[in-house]
Amino acid sequence: MVTLKKIPVKEDPSDILQQFPNFNVQLLCCRHWKLSKWEFEELSFPFWRIYYNANNGAYINYNNKELALLPDRIYLIAPNTSYSSHLFENKIPEKGYALEGTRVQTKLEHLLPVEGRIVYHLFIHFNLGVPYDNIGAGIFQFYLNSHLKEKISIILEQLSVDFTQFDYHSAIVIQSLINDLLSTIPKADWNIAFKDQRVQEVARFIENNLQHNLKNDILGRQANMATNAFTRLFVNEMGISPQRFVKKKRIDKACVLLHHTSYTIDRIASETGFADRYHFSRVFNQVTGFSPARYRKGFAWK
Repeated sequence: MVTLKKIPVKEDPSDILQQFPNFNVQLLCCRHWKLSKWEFEELSFPFWRIYYNANNGAYINYNNKELALLPDRIYLIAPNTSYSSHLFENKIPEKGYALEGTRVQTKLEHLLPVEGRIVYHLFIHFNLGVPYDNIGAGIFQFYLNSHLKEKISIILEQLSVDFTQFDYHSAIVIQSLINDLLSTIPKADWNIAFKDQRVQEVARFIENNLQHNLKNDILGRQANMATNAFTRLFVNEMGISPQRFVKKKRIDKACVLLHHTSYTIDRIASETGFADRYHFSRVFNQVTGFSPARYRKGFAWK
């Protein structure tokens, strides 16, 4: 039996190594709510957000400017963007927040005449991973063209049928919507590439192993570098020490789990690499200003 082998052709395009950015859309939630109150003094989370409102009445304040969430637009909010929110002329409480709403039950409910001061609010939360969740803070607006409107319609239909189990087609449409919006962000805003590939690989290793020991010597071995040399390289590249980066990523992951799961505080502490819930609660409070329980009560959507 003769095995035929391809003889490489000089400058054959198929023999040229290609490199593509490695990112993965991690969907955290997709929900459609009918809001009567949505007053928050501070909304800043370590994940991306998409907002689409079917009617007028919702506002966010960003960089000392009020932005109306209009029904002919769709909005993309970058991770760790700080803004406040309110409906109509509602005032933000001096203490705490005001949130009231119910899940939209049917696909066409938001097309019926609006009764009372309510806003139909579709929101999607997702992450992209290192380094693409590190894009600068910002809110991007897009006009709702026919292409985007069709995707929104498919998503709303899915949510009206089953809001807990998404079928393959609906999940693909959600990811397609995300990719459509992300691809419209100016190229200059994505200038977040690492100069040194070793630091990028270590950053991804940290993100995927938060529950494990992540001391500098272990991270240095991942980069095939001496500990001190790796630490200097990491600081030069990231602007913070490896341990500060680890701490930030652990708190970011804890925020996501508090926001989007019903995990116990003990489990979240374990999955984010803290010794116990008491250590986790102390550090979480130092960083966010909230206890884990208060954060979950204030910001988790049910």
